[in-house]
Amino acid sequence: MNTVIKTIVGLGITLSAIAINSAPSYGEQKFSCDESQLSTTLQSHWGELPMIRWTDNSFPPPYTPLERCQEVTNRFNTFHNNGTLKYMTTGEINNSPVICVAGYKEGDCLPGGLLITLKYGRDPNIALKRILDRRVWATSESVQLSDKNNGLISEVDGKVYIDVETLLNGKE
Repeated sequence: MNTVIKTIVGLGITLSAIAINSAPSYGEQKFSCDESQLSTTLQSHWGELPMIRWTDNSFPPPYTPLERCQEVTNRFNTFHNNGTLKYMTTGEINNSPVICVAGYKEGDCLPGGLLITLKYGRDPNIALKRILDRRVWATSESVQLSDKNNGLISEVDGKVYIDVETLLNGKE
């Protein structure tokens, strides 16, 4: 009887290992928090691109630059992995300006789609454009940002949209 139980347990462990190794990877981490540079970084077809540098120490505890880097990076990965990170746009949540996830260009923030809370009075459209500012990225290969090129950034009725799928995949 003991041998039968050991065989069943062994077979179960083997099948579990096979299932884990053959499962598709939905938990791919496209974004990381570079703790040495305090930046949320994107792994794209252009290479590793620092998107946001976390330098503001004036948010109340526990929101240090490191905490914000980790939290926002986790949000980016969560939205990417659940398939809702199509566009980034701007909005307002609890009377604070925010950068959030939108399901389509011209769409509003998705419910629960908060990416980044900004300080009161900050223009979220300017902040969103700066995320894709080439002077901040300092990469060797050019990333085209205008509608005339590959349309990563667009503006509709005074609201900025970033096409994250194109940013991630480089599709035209």
